[in-house]
Amino acid sequence: MFATYIKGAPITRQNLANLKKNLLYNFLLSCSQVLLPLVSIPYISRVLDPEGIGKISFIDSLSYCFVAIAEFGIVVYGIREITRVKHDKEKLEKTVSELLALHCITSGITLVLYSITVFILWQKIEDIRLVFFSVAFLLTNSFACEWYFWGLEKFRYITIRSFLSRLLGLIAMFVLVKAPADYYIYYGIITTVAIANLLTNLLNVFREIPLRFQALQWKRHVKHALTTYFISLLYSVMVWLDNVLLGIMTTAAVVGIYSMSIKMIRVSVSLFTDMFLVLYPRTSTLLHEEKDKELEQTILRSVQLVFIITIPASAGLFLLAEPLVNAILAGRFIRASVNVQLLALLPLIKTYGFFLNKQILVAHGKEKLQLYGLVIGSMVYLLLMVGLSYYLQDRGACLAMILGESIVLAMGYRYVKKYFPGMQIFDKVTFLQSVLASLLFIPVIWLLKMFLLSPVLIILSALATCIPVYFVTQLWLMKNKLVRHLYTSAISALKKATANTQ
Repeated sequence: MFATYIKGAPITRQNLANLKKNLLYNFLLSCSQVLLPLVSIPYISRVLDPEGIGKISFIDSLSYCFVAIAEFGIVVYGIREITRVKHDKEKLEKTVSELLALHCITSGITLVLYSITVFILWQKIEDIRLVFFSVAFLLTNSFACEWYFWGLEKFRYITIRSFLSRLLGLIAMFVLVKAPADYYIYYGIITTVAIANLLTNLLNVFREIPLRFQALQWKRHVKHALTTYFISLLYSVMVWLDNVLLGIMTTAAVVGIYSMSIKMIRVSVSLFTDMFLVLYPRTSTLLHEEKDKELEQTILRSVQLVFIITIPASAGLFLLAEPLVNAILAGRFIRASVNVQLLALLPLIKTYGFFLNKQILVAHGKEKLQLYGLVIGSMVYLLLMVGLSYYLQDRGACLAMILGESIVLAMGYRYVKKYFPGMQIFDKVTFLQSVLASLLFIPVIWLLKMFLLSPVLIILSALATCIPVYFVTQLWLMKNKLVRHLYTSAISALKKATANTQ
């Protein structure tokens, strides 16, 4: 996506500038998703016990499962529709009003189902305060419209809003959560931050466009959103249903240990998947405008970037699992280090699968193919989750997650190769270069573990050593074209910024 030097029609300077700006904003947003949890997770793991964290994880996952049910596929469908009509004010107003009305209807139905589920699973919750916060979040989520800002590519607004709300939530956590009994306050902070984001979105939509709720044709969206709806439901199986299933099969304490393990991994996964989510509106636009050459360039460079950033991330997580857990989590969560090693491949598997399914299949209108892959992957995951978690508890849940996501990736790869045979979605050279460069981490981290006792020093030293070693190897020894282009672009931007300040 960064390569203007590839043979073919060049990407326009304006589009490239906008894309780089969006990537920068989303990178900053993703960094906040990484850095703020690095502060909150160590504190929470030391203040709350595994049982309290397990209760929060159970109700939080249950809530988001019903958010996915109420969402009705509107997020992905809404981004695509807003992208198509964003230059027509009348159509834009009508589309936003209809999608909001549809979401309110589906949310009302979902709240009834949620009430029944809470009644059935009450023995696993047993805290009306958690239910209160959960219901407040579900009610506010009825007016969720994040898709509006994604479709208009307003990533600056999304970044600033999200960062400020998370920062305020972090401050509130340090002030209010002081003992294991305060676990419900921690959950209240989590839901309040989410509610603040939703209300801010709604106020900004009202400010930008006049919404109307009369003579709406919201039913016309139902048929088109159904496929993306089932996709979002199946995605929620592996994203949010894991804590619920594990809680039903085991105890709250086991859920607490697993949830902290998967949270550490998902922080890095979200950093990468959010980066590529920026490209979805751009891919939809290029398809709509039939700019095939630009689309091919975007796909190829995105594939290369997936390998360049996720392979070393997965290698680092595996090799640094023990010091990471020792540094971030309290002693009661020490067994999570094995879970982190089991889940280390998730950044690569999840990001690559996300890219194939969302940026290619969904963007090309092949949502049903993505749906078929998710059906198979989710069915296998559910079977493995129930069986493995019963016998292996949290470690079984980790194995089920990796195997389920691997199947989703394999199905997405198969469908893209079958229906878009000319599209290059795997770059063997970049893949091998990234793997070989990552192997250099092994002796570096081994030596650091031999001579350093502090897990924090091991992690910081590993980052300070492995990152430069990796990119220098890619740049000078393996002569990776994308890394070289990124390097020259960064140097040029730095020189330009220096010249402007003088």
